[in-house]
Amino acid sequence: MAMAYLASPAQAIGSSAQYNGTLCTDYVDYEVWLPPGFTVASIEAALASQNVTMAAIGQVPIACFPPLAETLCSSTFPRVVPIAGQPNSANVEFACKSTCQRAVAECSDFLTVFGKQAMIPKCDDPIPFTVSPQIPAGVMYQGDGNCNVVTSKSGAGSAGWSGLKAECDAPFVTDTMEGPNGTSTNEQWCMSGCCLPCPAQYNLYRTGALEKGFKMTDTMRAISMVLSFFLMMTYICLGKTSHPNSLILLFSICVFLFSAVIIFPLYDTKGMQCADLINPSTQKNNIKCAIQGGILVFASVATCAWCTALILNLHLHTVWNSAWVSTKYYTLHFLCWGMAIAVTAAALIMGEIKWEYATLCLISQDKASVMFFYPMAAMIFPAFLLHMATFFHIARITIQTGDSETMSRSTLSAGAAAVISHRRHVLMAVKIQWRAALMAVCAMVSVTFYWLFYFIQLRKINPTELQNHILKFVFCLKTGAEHDSCADDLAPWLPPYGLMIAAEFLVSAIGTVIFIVFFKMELVHEWGEKFSQIGYLISGKRQQKKEQDQFFVI
Repeated sequence: MAMAYLASPAQAIGSSAQYNGTLCTDYVDYEVWLPPGFTVASIEAALASQNVTMAAIGQVPIACFPPLAETLCSSTFPRVVPIAGQPNSANVEFACKSTCQRAVAECSDFLTVFGKQAMIPKCDDPIPFTVSPQIPAGVMYQGDGNCNVVTSKSGAGSAGWSGLKAECDAPFVTDTMEGPNGTSTNEQWCMSGCCLPCPAQYNLYRTGALEKGFKMTDTMRAISMVLSFFLMMTYICLGKTSHPNSLILLFSICVFLFSAVIIFPLYDTKGMQCADLINPSTQKNNIKCAIQGGILVFASVATCAWCTALILNLHLHTVWNSAWVSTKYYTLHFLCWGMAIAVTAAALIMGEIKWEYATLCLISQDKASVMFFYPMAAMIFPAFLLHMATFFHIARITIQTGDSETMSRSTLSAGAAAVISHRRHVLMAVKIQWRAALMAVCAMVSVTFYWLFYFIQLRKINPTELQNHILKFVFCLKTGAEHDSCADDLAPWLPPYGLMIAAEFLVSAIGTVIFIVFFKMELVHEWGEKFSQIGYLISGKRQQKKEQDQFFVI
């Protein structure tokens, strides 16, 4: 836009001066146009009275800062471009409308949340300070190619918004500033004087969704605790403590411990998750979290270890006709319990037990793969492959045996006899091994699925990565929208609700699955015989121990 600067001040539309202010020193290094009656100092003083300063702008998010600062400086101080050959005239380049619109797109939500609507540029109104008696309509923002483009000379950006304070609308609560030296109570879940109350994730989903979902998974884990306890006591009370039943007993003990940690959140769910109103539990601020997390880590690793031992015994006995495991129980105890103790001790010593998800404390996401899932995977995956090799070995041997038998049968055709023999022997192989096979599959699927969920999906609940999305969530609430509607808008950046509940339900059901796999009607009959002996204890009579094939027992 061209404006003529005449020799006579009375005829001039505004004036020009070299910029000598402090507001836009990083953006303006040119001769600026000043509206009639204004100086650089008076313009900056007027802006400062409205708290429009670079310090205030510097508290906005990183993406918002450049367009907002560029719009402020380019609109407040238009550029004077002298016209060659016309000493008293110059072109004045005013702010670009595209820059203004970018500032609105990047900053309006944030500035609205913190009550700074006055700082949102109005791109369809006249540029500030341009309305005067000489220019009654003012000057509008200009199109690209003929406007004032400014950029930072130093490349400095936003300093963050920690200094801004917002009104804390529900579900947010006021930051008590109880951190070290009066700093934020929790820098992860608090910003600008407001905090998401613990458990923070519960407030980001639809109302009551996680409470209901995790109550269902907790109930499943409680059922698993009862059933695994019954299975454990069955093997103890019925005297099934010799090899190979002792392996099932040790395995069931581990599964019981794994499920029994649910007692802690059933008694006080929020007391397990949270140390106070805002801070989540860690082993340092909540002793219950340390105890429960330690038991859970120990039981998880021990369960995988004894599952591996059980499958190893089946393989050695079936394929190699070896009783090696029965003579190496001291070694097995050392390896299985030792591995569990080592992982648990490492987690506790490094202070990595904390609550981050569901209702139980576990090893932190940052260390979970290395310290927790890798050791378990190193046991479960080879055990699964070993058992598949065992199963196929049995199937191959029985098929070969069936083929030789059918050669001597004369009452059936060769083809029909072969089919019958094949089916019978394959079914026999399945009958012998299905419990251990199902156990191996369940263990592998549970560890793998939960690990993948923990590694891929759960890391989405990262306060640093969620901060900008939470800001939009707050803005949505401030517009008067319902919580559930705002939570739905946030959902794409959170772990899927259904997948989260499914992952937790799967591991919670392990005790129930193991009970179904290993409990047989024969055990019910043995319980009946056990109770029938109570009346004969004085006589000293004892029922003769039954000899059974170990694979059918398992």
